[in-house]
Amino acid sequence: MSTKVPNTTLELDRLDQTFDDFFSSAWPWARRLAAFLVQDQTAGEDIAQQALTKMADGWGSHDNPEAYLRRSLTNASNNWHRHNNVRRAKLPLLVEQDSVDFAANELADALAALPFRQRAVLVFRYYADLSEADIARALDCAPGTVKSLASRALDTLSKEIPR
Repeated sequence: MSTKVPNTTLELDRLDQTFDDFFSSAWPWARRLAAFLVQDQTAGEDIAQQALTKMADGWGSHDNPEAYLRRSLTNASNNWHRHNNVRRAKLPLLVEQDSVDFAANELADALAALPFRQRAVLVFRYYADLSEADIARALDCAPGTVKSLASRALDTLSKEIPR
């Protein structure tokens, strides 16, 4: 008998489910997933809140609310990274190089340095415990692409982090 890690997938009876019920169940999971995708707790909370707010407006129109939420979180996280890359490129213009001290662990740094889709595949696979098919739907790509992205991401991490 296999056991599931709690709060990694949303398993709810959707027949009579209200948005409040969905929100109560989805919020902790969505917040953590978005935080992993963007590597920022506060931004993850904001992204999850915005995605769930948009879902509230169209509640009942989605066949699979969990998949829709994952896709919304993925898109919003990707947009956040695009915006953050611009901000990071301009930050050195505003601050002296030696005046900022960033302390982070090696794995988090290596994961954050991966391209967004590679990082998303690893987060979806190892944190959210999603299947390749679910990851492919969340990233809007083929399952073979998921395998390729995961392989490249793990190869990069194995080179960056000594065993």
